[in-house]
Amino acid sequence: MRVYLIVYACEPNQGGEHQVGWKVANELVKKCTLKVITRRSNQKLIEQYNDENIDFQFIENDAFIHFKPHGKFFYFYYLFWQFSVYLYLKRVVKKDDIVHYLTFGNLHLPHFLFLLKSKLILGPMGGGSIIDTKLMRQSSLKAKVKSNIHRFINFTVGINPIYYILFARSSKIILRTEETLKIIPKCFHKKCSVFLETGVDASAIDIVKKERKLRNIITTARIIDSKNIDQVIEVFKKLVELTSGSLELSIVGDGPMKSTLEKKYSSVENLQFLGKVPHEKIESLLRGSDLFIFCSIKEGGSHSLFEAAMNNCPIACYDISGMKEFPKANASIKITPSHNIDDNIRRLAEKIDKIFNTQSVDKLCENAIADLKENYDWQELGKRYIKIYEEIKKGN
Repeated sequence: MRVYLIVYACEPNQGGEHQVGWKVANELVKKCTLKVITRRSNQKLIEQYNDENIDFQFIENDAFIHFKPHGKFFYFYYLFWQFSVYLYLKRVVKKDDIVHYLTFGNLHLPHFLFLLKSKLILGPMGGGSIIDTKLMRQSSLKAKVKSNIHRFINFTVGINPIYYILFARSSKIILRTEETLKIIPKCFHKKCSVFLETGVDASAIDIVKKERKLRNIITTARIIDSKNIDQVIEVFKKLVELTSGSLELSIVGDGPMKSTLEKKYSSVENLQFLGKVPHEKIESLLRGSDLFIFCSIKEGGSHSLFEAAMNNCPIACYDISGMKEFPKANASIKITPSHNIDDNIRRLAEKIDKIFNTQSVDKLCENAIADLKENYDWQELGKRYIKIYEEIKKGN
């Protein structure tokens, strides 16, 4: 069984989604004949760490024109890179080979892999989650327009013949969230599975029981509108009222809204914006925190949540988007948000206070770590993909 793994993101020891391709490739190579296709810009780093002698094909935009990304995702670079990948695979793949489009997968991003004669696996794919601007305290006209455009694009999935051809040509469709599953025409649901692409090295995780008194609260995120950092702060303020205690909130991360929020909440006591900090320090901060609050409304599997769970920090979040997959209800403090934001803040704060008063926090952390080990360890994810490959090979 020969597998061609398409991994736009494949960077050893970089953390987050940037290392997904690398981690999965290191598991798959143990069980199948593997060829990994990634960007030429990843070559130097990969060759430093390729102890398993994984077979890589480094591809650049050899077709048409070179568009170079500058620190962030660039649509036209991705488009031409995907076309270059297609031209390469068209020359080498056979009918019985499997092409697995793994990272940076979005149903609405362009690729040409469905034109190949091989078996095709998509995902885990995103694209179905929409930012509901009514779940934000304030949203710009730009955010509302983008949300409506995204909603329209999702609608076209059910009527656009290109999507139907893509799904018909796919042997398996893996999706990150139930929201993305909902936009897939029901006639293709038998091909679909839902799970996140994010993984962890579960062997390094230990359950630590400790005094669970609410004092130090933390959140880590890029400070943009959909992360709802203002609501994190308002939940914190409500908790101060409920507990009559001396609580502290640390906000880790940078972004375009950081200075605005710092000014708006400058009078809030025991609130600090730490900005961007080294990864090692984030782990130290998480281990020293009693609660991780996350009010984001759009995630395809946030690495921040995984890191909080790995460091025995209980999670409070909204039950929406990728948070429906992780953390589970029995492993976190969750509410389903409504369009009444004041009520969301009150309900989440009251639920946090109740959980800490009943001293069931250790159990939440144990359940979160058990979920990580069972479903998100890189070895387990590798086994899951191998099982899918074998089912496709058998014709199931």
